[in-house]
Amino acid sequence: MDTRIALPELMYLSPTTREKAVTIAQELLKAGNISPREAVAKAILIAKNWAVKNVNRSVWKKLKSFEKEII
Repeated sequence: MDTRIALPELMYLSPTTREKAVTIAQELLKAGNISPREAVAKAILIAKNWAVKNVNRSVWKKLKSFEKEII
């Protein structure tokens, strides 16, 4: 991706989420007529949603494993 695109929002993401956002932004730029700033902003939202789903899924799995241990 273009190194001139450095949004402060990217700095607040975890390294994994930031990497995912950069990958998504690159795909969006290749896919269509979207400005780099819009691509990065949209990619950040998508990556944040992805991260929340992963955290929720891992928490759910831990709770299920604790539940099985109790039973």
